Amino acid sequence: MSPYSADRWRPTPALVRCLTVVALTVPVALLWRRPDLLVLVAPIAVVLGWSLVTRPKDLPERRFSLSHRQVREGEQALAVAEVAAVPGADLVAAALSPTPWVEGVPTEKVRAVDDADGLPVTHASAVVDVAGRPAGTPQRVVLGIRATRWGLRRVGPLQLAAVGDWGSYRFGPVTEDALALRTLPLPTAFDSRAPAPRPQGLVGTHRSSRPGDGTEFATLRPFQVGDRLRRIHWARSTRGEGLYVTSTFADQDTHVAVLVDAHYDLGRSEGVRGRPSSLDRSVRAAAAVAEHFLHQGDRVSLRVLSGRTPLTVPVGTGKRHGVRILDTLCRIVPSVAEETDPRRVHLGVGDGTLVVMVSALVSPDALTQAATLARRGLSVVVVDALVDPTDGTVAPSAERDALARDAWRIRMLERDREIRAIQAQGVPVVPWLGPGSLDLVLRRLGRRGRTAGRTA
Repeated sequence: MSPYSADRWRPTPALVRCLTVVALTVPVALLWRRPDLLVLVAPIAVVLGWSLVTRPKDLPERRFSLSHRQVREGEQALAVAEVAAVPGADLVAAALSPTPWVEGVPTEKVRAVDDADGLPVTHASAVVDVAGRPAGTPQRVVLGIRATRWGLRRVGPLQLAAVGDWGSYRFGPVTEDALALRTLPLPTAFDSRAPAPRPQGLVGTHRSSRPGDGTEFATLRPFQVGDRLRRIHWARSTRGEGLYVTSTFADQDTHVAVLVDAHYDLGRSEGVRGRPSSLDRSVRAAAAVAEHFLHQGDRVSLRVLSGRTPLTVPVGTGKRHGVRILDTLCRIVPSVAEETDPRRVHLGVGDGTLVVMVSALVSPDALTQAATLARRGLSVVVVDALVDPTDGTVAPSAERDALARDAWRIRMLERDREIRAIQAQGVPVVPWLGPGSLDLVLRRLGRRGRTAGRTA
C-alpha cells in the first residue's frame, strides 16, 4: 500500500504545522529564557497532545446505497452513505461526483457545473457530526438527487472523507463505486376517444361489430332459450305478445404494437423540464401510447428499432406490463443498423393488430418498415416525433457551419417527399401533439376496415 493511500488515517497539514511550531518554539524559549514564548505556544502544545492521544486507529466501515433503484424523470431519490463511527472521529463528509442528467436537490449544498460535452451536472455534498457517538454505530450521510432524463443513469462515484478531533487526522477521501439508477420515461399527456380500428380479442373496452356479451346496446329481439332473465326488457314485453330482451355488442380488445425508431437522436436534450430531443419525444410518446391502451384493457407489445439495442417486449396487459415497457424504453441507445434489411425484420404481429410507429422519419428504414406492414393489411399509424408540438414545425439545424445547415434543409426536403410517398400508400403520418393526436386517423382506419368488410 502506498504511504499516501487515502484508505487510512493520516495527519493533516494543520497537525504538521502545530508540531513544527512546538518543536521550534520550545527549544528557543528554553535557550533564550523566554517564558513568554512558552505561554504563547502552550495552547498549541495542548491541542497537539490532545490530538496525538485521541488519534483514530480503526478504519470506518462504509456502504453506499440508493433509496430507490428505479424512479421516473423528475422524481427524487436519496444517495445514502452509511459510515460506522470510530473513536476519535469528529466529522464525516460525502460528496457525489458530477454526473450528466443527475442533479442535487435544492435543499443540499449544490454546485452547478458542465461536463466536457456541455451537459448540465451538479455536485452535491453533505457533512455529519459523529463526535461522541458509540463505536460501530452506523451514521448516515444523506444526499438528495434528482434524475432529469430517462435512461440508465450513474449516481456517483461517491467521495467519502472523515476528520478527527481538532482536524488533526483525516481519512480519505475514498471512492465508492457509482450505482445505477433506472430512470423511466415520463409519459406525456395523451388521451384518445377513438376506438381501435379492428379489435380481435375476447375482452376489452372496444365495441365489436358483432353481437355478444357486452355493455353497448345493439337492439331489442324476442326472447330465446339461454337468454339471461336480467336482459328482459319489461317495458317492451308488456306491450307485445311475448318477451323481448336487450341484445348488446361484444366488448373486445386489440393488440397494439408500438414501434420506436431509435436509429437517430436529433437535437439537444435539456432534460424533463427543458426542450426535448427527437428521441425524447419518441420515447415519451411511446410510453404515453402504451400506457393509454393498457388502461383500456388492450394488449400492448413493444419493439425498438436500433442497431445497438434492438429491444422487444412481448404482448401483455396490466400495470406490471406497463412498468416492463417503461423499463425497456429507458434502456434505448440510438444507433444505426446499416446491415439490417427492414423488410426482413419479423415483428411478430398478426391480423387485426394496430401498429403505432413513433419515429423522427429521418431513417429510411422506419418508412420501409411501415410500408411493409401496411401492405400486409395491418392498420399502421406513423407518429412524427421530429415536429415541435408548440408550433407544428421542424426545428432548424443548430449547426454553425453553413454547409451543414444547407445539408439539413436538403434532408428535410427529402423527408417531406418520403412522407408524401408513404401517405400515398395509405399509411397516415401525424405529428405528436399530445391528447387527441391519433383520434382522427384511428376513426378513419376504423371506417376503412368496416368498408372493406362490407365489400368482402
